[in-house]
Amino acid sequence: MQSFDFKKFLPHLLLILGFIVLAALYSYPQLDGMELKQGDNVSWKAMSKEARDWHEKTGENTLWSNSMFGGMPTFTYYVPEGNNYIYPIQQGIMGVLGKPTGFLFLAMLGFYILMSVMGVNRWLAAAGAIAYAFSTYNVTLIEAGHETKMWALAYFPIVLGGLMLLYKGKYWVGLPVLGISMSLLMTTAHYQIMYYAIIVIIGMVITYFIIALREGQLKTFLVASALALVGASVGIGTGMQGFLSTYEYNKTTMRGGESELTLNHDQNKKSGGLDKDYAFDWSNELGESFTVLVPMLYGSSSSEGYDVKPETYDVLTGMGIQGNNLLAIGRYLPTYWGTQPFTGGPFYFGAIICFLFVLGVIVIRSPHKWWIIAVCVLAFIMSWGEHFPSVNYFLFDTLPGLNKFRIPNMILVLPQLLFPVLGIWALNDILESKWSKEEVWKHVKLAGIITGGLCLLIGIAGSALFSFQAPIDGSALKQLTNFFQNEEAAKRAINAIREDRISMAMSSAFTSAFFIALIVAVLWAYAKGHIKAQYVAFAVIILVSIDLIRVDTKYLNEENFVYEEEYNYEFEPRPVDQQILQDPDPYYRVLDLSKNTYNDAIQSYHHKTIGGYSPAKMEAYQDMIDIHMSSSFNAEVLNMLNTKYIISPQGQNGQPVAIPNPDANGNAWFVSKIKWAETADEEMLSLNARSLGDTTQVPNAFDASEEAVLRTSYKDELSGFNYGKDSAAYVKLDQYGLNNISYVSKNSKDGLAVFSDMYYPYGWTAYIDGNETPILKANYLLRALKVPAGEHKIEFKFRPKSFYTGDNIAMVSSILLILMAVGSIGMAYKKSKDA
Repeated sequence: MQSFDFKKFLPHLLLILGFIVLAALYSYPQLDGMELKQGDNVSWKAMSKEARDWHEKTGENTLWSNSMFGGMPTFTYYVPEGNNYIYPIQQGIMGVLGKPTGFLFLAMLGFYILMSVMGVNRWLAAAGAIAYAFSTYNVTLIEAGHETKMWALAYFPIVLGGLMLLYKGKYWVGLPVLGISMSLLMTTAHYQIMYYAIIVIIGMVITYFIIALREGQLKTFLVASALALVGASVGIGTGMQGFLSTYEYNKTTMRGGESELTLNHDQNKKSGGLDKDYAFDWSNELGESFTVLVPMLYGSSSSEGYDVKPETYDVLTGMGIQGNNLLAIGRYLPTYWGTQPFTGGPFYFGAIICFLFVLGVIVIRSPHKWWIIAVCVLAFIMSWGEHFPSVNYFLFDTLPGLNKFRIPNMILVLPQLLFPVLGIWALNDILESKWSKEEVWKHVKLAGIITGGLCLLIGIAGSALFSFQAPIDGSALKQLTNFFQNEEAAKRAINAIREDRISMAMSSAFTSAFFIALIVAVLWAYAKGHIKAQYVAFAVIILVSIDLIRVDTKYLNEENFVYEEEYNYEFEPRPVDQQILQDPDPYYRVLDLSKNTYNDAIQSYHHKTIGGYSPAKMEAYQDMIDIHMSSSFNAEVLNMLNTKYIISPQGQNGQPVAIPNPDANGNAWFVSKIKWAETADEEMLSLNARSLGDTTQVPNAFDASEEAVLRTSYKDELSGFNYGKDSAAYVKLDQYGLNNISYVSKNSKDGLAVFSDMYYPYGWTAYIDGNETPILKANYLLRALKVPAGEHKIEFKFRPKSFYTGDNIAMVSSILLILMAVGSIGMAYKKSKDA
């Protein structure tokens, strides 16, 4: 019997250990017990607080929460339990390594696996892995807390590696690699990255098909494709509980829902997708594409200190501006001058990686080169978004599902992966002597002239090629003129920040040119026979690491780490929160005007709120915000949502203060009148009433406590139902829960009860004394029931079939995937034994 050849895998294991060491060194504050403070992770903890606490208290698999936007499913941000048995792999790695070490390690590991499948030298594969993991966009994702996106980017290369194994005929290895990586990718639930991954997979598979057709290997291609379909399907199946429930929920959201309103809506919006203005917010300008080579061409980020704005600092301090005033003015003068609303940093791939990519375009002879180039070109075009509307608006309206996604420049994650793939591949072929040394030097010179020359052109003539003027400079000039009471002083500040932007771009361009010169020098030495191939690989590892990490540390450094006590302080209740929390009522809502009401989740850590933060809130709720809860707040809409407290930012000494709302309707009530509406517009406008704090009388104003607005489609349902209420009639909360909530009612007449709970068409079932009864939609947002006369117990139960069906599929798929992996190990052992 032949034993397992450990020595064969030892070099790979040592390199993987090296990845852990490198990631840990970059994340060194972790070693001192500090935590990474991420904005989006703070938001996640806030928005999921109610659901997490409820799960811990009851053990229920919470699928609904009332903490944000009046109530919504938790599918998009928190589901505590599921039958995916592969997911613990990720939990285990992250649990041991922590953040950000775990993210960087997984990204390096994923790319290294892909390079190994491609047969690349392990040292060059390590260089590519470092380049991919430390690409600056990844670091800004980690800093911001976009964790699911970062995991998806880590697993995506392994999916490609699994496919390559299958098309190479290595079925027993390829099946579990593809299945497990696809499972891990599905668990991230980042469907936009998955969508982009499909573009790459299509390009790769078409190329394999063309090659098979040319070589007469169509049968082999079809077998590999069938196995790929099986492996991918099993992997995808493990994430079905999240996918099916999210797919169903998406039908009601601002991403996938179709609003019936014509009021205040984008008339060019295709049904079932995002408004273009919202979807295309983060579009790169055409020139911004060059930040993959020259990182600071468009400035650093939307918020940075004066250490990168020396000219601006000198001008402002020369005017006598100091302290808090200096910091305040700095917010009007960012170095970033593109059109994005804000940015955390550039999409910098690395100057050396860009050079190697161009070298790959020149030297690689494989047909696979062409789909890589095509996908990269398409990605850059799509990243321009609204700046290239003739193509991108067409794609947005035409490609199935694309109108569900926003942030066009996110698609640059594709060239972020493919640049180092093609570049490292080219370098591997060069070091394997597939070309003569003379040819190598000729190709290296050409790639160096193209990339290095572009850097020098930007560095020397950048101010002639680019404006370095931000769209916000005009408003900044007005703000600063008011501050200084002097327009000339304001202009000096604006001119200073422009000079800083030019200086930053010039310095960045020359630095990129320097790194390109270094790699060209290394390859010149190799071509002339002065150094051996292995030293080239070591040099690439060192240069790529320095090139990227020097930029990365601008965005993720020790300042992003805090000790646990400081991190937890973020969630400490303010005096106004403590005051409201003394209310023993378990179920009411709060309108927090001291926060960014619809873009800040922190308010939902302590209260059940009218606002919060979610890019996938329900379309109907967004409609209500647009019409009745944006510039002013409709008092009756707040009452029907049981808004018991309003937090005003205008308390004494600038401290927020809680204002009780005595008119809040409570959790449920009987109405004595119905307003019928033919259309969605009519239904929405029937809710017109006075604004919060306004005593002006509104003709035919809506009174939430006495009437309900229903669509005429319910007339048959209510035909012959003589509803009413006596003076003592009530509907009261009996038992509060998330998946289950119950009320008790009393009324001597048949009644129409309206509940402050959000109407959601999937999964909710109502029971009166144990008998199921239809849920009606009232007041555009809420639930209503026909309640017979007398005393009754009313229950609502949330049991979405999509989730439980998906969970069963996940269980079966997980078992199949584990069996597939065990079978692969068994076959490997058998082959080893037979060798």
